[in-house]
Amino acid sequence: MHYSLNQSQLGKLFLALTLISLTTTACSQQSEQLSEREKDIDKQKEVQIKVVERTTDELKESVERQKEQNLQAIEANKKQLDIEKANLDAQGKEVKESTSFAKENLEKQAEESKKIVARNAQVAKDELKDMVRANNNNK
Repeated sequence: MHYSLNQSQLGKLFLALTLISLTTTACSQQSEQLSEREKDIDKQKEVQIKVVERTTDELKESVERQKEQNLQAIEANKKQLDIEKANLDAQGKEVKESTSFAKENLEKQAEESKKIVARNAQVAKDELKDMVRANNNNK
């Protein structure tokens, strides 16, 4: 069985193959762009989480330094003012408790911030996917 195509049929076949090739390339490029955007969102999320962690660590260090400064001042006052010793001991205990409480609150805030960052990243990814789907449906 021998098939022969005339010039018009060959032209149509060539055009069809070219369109298939272009469509495949466009889909591949769109998938690559989606993948790159998702990677960018993940990178942004990681950067934001690191900022939250770094800020939390800095705040905790600052609170710790403040606690140490307060305790040193209290000890100096205790030596100078024996009359107020009981009152200053109570202040030292309060500083420790409030520092611990502050650290716990900072950790809770950091965890909430991390959740918000992760949630925002997921929303951005979902919106990106919806936009791609809408573009594909409009074609």
